[in-house]
Amino acid sequence: MSDNALARTRRLLVLIPAAWKAGERGLTLDAAARLTGTTVDQVRKDLEALDGLSLAPAFPEHELLLEIENDRIHASLTMQLVEPPGFALREGAALLAALRPFERDGGPAVRSASRKLRQAIPAYLRGSADELARATDFQVSPPGEWADALQEAIDRRVEVTMEYRATATADATRKALEPRLLFAQEGHWYLAAWNVEKQEEHLYRLDRVVSVVLGDRVFGRHQGPPAERYAKGRLYFESGTERAVKVRFRGVAAKLAAERWRAEPQPDGSVVVTAKLTPGPYLYGWVLGFGGEAEVVEPADVRDAFLAHVEELRSTYSAVPAKVGA
Repeated sequence: MSDNALARTRRLLVLIPAAWKAGERGLTLDAAARLTGTTVDQVRKDLEALDGLSLAPAFPEHELLLEIENDRIHASLTMQLVEPPGFALREGAALLAALRPFERDGGPAVRSASRKLRQAIPAYLRGSADELARATDFQVSPPGEWADALQEAIDRRVEVTMEYRATATADATRKALEPRLLFAQEGHWYLAAWNVEKQEEHLYRLDRVVSVVLGDRVFGRHQGPPAERYAKGRLYFESGTERAVKVRFRGVAAKLAAERWRAEPQPDGSVVVTAKLTPGPYLYGWVLGFGGEAEVVEPADVRDAFLAHVEELRSTYSAVPAKVGA
């Protein structure tokens, strides 16, 4: 398509909805010229070049006509311009998942696109589409100015000195690392690396890296647990202290649990989920997060430990709090 034809197409794409929106009154040629940033004479030439637009070649009656009458442009459509149909669940989820990696740093344009996509999904499907999108990772290139340097260090197996913030507001600390792998998970990019000082493998979010300097020391084989664990689709890794814990869900939580996990229906309408987790704060927080509609059932000692944790919380919050600054 030539530059002239492309420019004309752009102007017509502005004119068509404007003329249709003007209704029976029509769009004045002066207004059309202002909208398209050209002259009235050019608007006339554009409309002459259009001479009717077939919206569906297999059905000749589906045609769009732009006509000039009394210096006003009128749009005639035998098949009207209407609101597009809503996205199906998979369509909406796929588009939201594709945008998700860019929502944090993509600025207003990406946020606006995400908002419009959600509006195009029928209301009763939006929750399911969001959940499906969050469970889908589209593999894109690692973001940030340090990604290339880290990948080079991984390829060459050279130690790096990295300044890193453990949280968004923390001060940066310097670490000597043997970088191992860059991977995307749950909407973020991570570096898996062996911390030379701590002699342990850790994960570092790329958006919290402050600087990277490649060193001279070349290291041998990678240290740490098997890298295959990073392909499991979650950032919870088994430590060997996990146990099979049965949790009963009731009410709304039961419906949610039945959708998300393999659940055993119970005669009273509740469901039981067996989760392999380490007894402790993570398990307690997960159960308490369901607002009283989840309870630890088995093993007995894990249930007793959970009840002791609840009593400890009750004791903490039953005391009169000291005044702030006192």
